[in-house]
Amino acid sequence: MMQELVHIEPINALTTNSMIVEALDCMEEHKVTDLPVVDESNKYLGMVSEDALLNAGDDSGTVQTALNLAYSPYVLTGSHPFEVLAIAAQYRLSVVPVLDHEGGYVSSYLLSDIVELFRDTPTLSQPGAILVLSIEESQYSMVTISTVIEQNDAKLLGLWMISPDHSGEVKFILKLNVQNSSPIVSSLQRYGYVLDTVHGDSSFELDYQNRYRHLMNYLKY
Repeated sequence: MMQELVHIEPINALTTNSMIVEALDCMEEHKVTDLPVVDESNKYLGMVSEDALLNAGDDSGTVQTALNLAYSPYVLTGSHPFEVLAIAAQYRLSVVPVLDHEGGYVSSYLLSDIVELFRDTPTLSQPGAILVLSIEESQYSMVTISTVIEQNDAKLLGLWMISPDHSGEVKFILKLNVQNSSPIVSSLQRYGYVLDTVHGDSSFELDYQNRYRHLMNYLKY
């Protein structure tokens, strides 16, 4: 269960009648820039941001004046951490509201607690090379990538898709459990994968510099 993986913060929601100055004080207390708003029956209405409250222009006014009902991101109880992180990233939230299946407000996840969960995973905590690669969409194969990595006596700790530079292209990040990634890069390049950048692999940089020097020496003659 999500609740067992990530700490759920007992943040009280604002109401439409909450004073703006009180809402800002609450944000300062929790070190967040967003807070959920509910009606009198605890039904979730949406999120209000610090910027919206400050732009309301009257600290003595109510949250109602700064509330945009169209701005209502949330997750349901039991959602996976990936779902929570996706909502937080999509809406740039510091707090992700948790609702029950009837639309009632339950509590909230702090972005800092979600990040803490991923920080402790082997994907991020274990040392290893990080490769950024791209390939034509029609040629992309997860099976090929995994096979190449394992044939080079390594393990794939994580793979993230990122926005491609061109239409019809797949761009992604690989995290390996080894720091010497040169053999893996060479194998993937034979399958048409293009290496964009390498991080966490000093041997790769040294190998690249050696090849460059050999090329320069060759061109002199």
